[in-house]
Amino acid sequence: MFTLAYALCAVGQAVLAIIAIWLFTRHKSLGAFMLILPCAAVVWDNAMIALGATIGDGPTLVGLSWPRFIGHAVFTPLWIFTGAGLAWRAGVKWLGTRWAFIGQWVLYVVCLVFGWLRSVTFLKMSPVSGNGLFYYANTGSFPGPPIGSVAMLIVVLVCGIAVWRLTKSPWMFLGSFFMLAVSIYRTGAVMELLGNTGEVIMAVSLVVTEYIFQQRGLTQTVVA
Repeated sequence: MFTLAYALCAVGQAVLAIIAIWLFTRHKSLGAFMLILPCAAVVWDNAMIALGATIGDGPTLVGLSWPRFIGHAVFTPLWIFTGAGLAWRAGVKWLGTRWAFIGQWVLYVVCLVFGWLRSVTFLKMSPVSGNGLFYYANTGSFPGPPIGSVAMLIVVLVCGIAVWRLTKSPWMFLGSFFMLAVSIYRTGAVMELLGNTGEVIMAVSLVVTEYIFQQRGLTQTVVA
């Protein structure tokens, strides 16, 4: 059951990545491009967890697991640009300023540094088995919460509130709220699976919001 669930998460994220690429070809923007990369990264994450028991413990699975952790560190915070870009197109005009754009990059770099420390520099792969699964979890010693993921979620959540208020589209807010809620406590097999499912739901909410905006012609900022 758990293996199938992670496999379905991988397939779901792959489909979302393909849809995100299609949306980007229709309206090229930084936010639409940044929507693609985290979806693609999480495909690999879920696929390796689903296939881990088949591959088995050893250097092959270790090597295949490295991109899981690197992907989370590098790509997850990119949704900062997606959330801010959608809020700007909804009518939050100050997000289109040069300083807001620089601020997004500064925040991304900060998230990248903390994410890299947690997921790569202090990475310690420890085997986890049970419920038909076998994969490596990070039991490294870097202290504190996953700042990169939390900061990204807060940005998207706040932007989602603005998008909801200005365009009556609640999906970005609901997706990021759900992801933030399930990320608070990710101990145990069920909560870990729920956390990965939350990533799919959040990706759906962003893809749906981008699609709605394109259908409404919100390719540029509008007056609130």
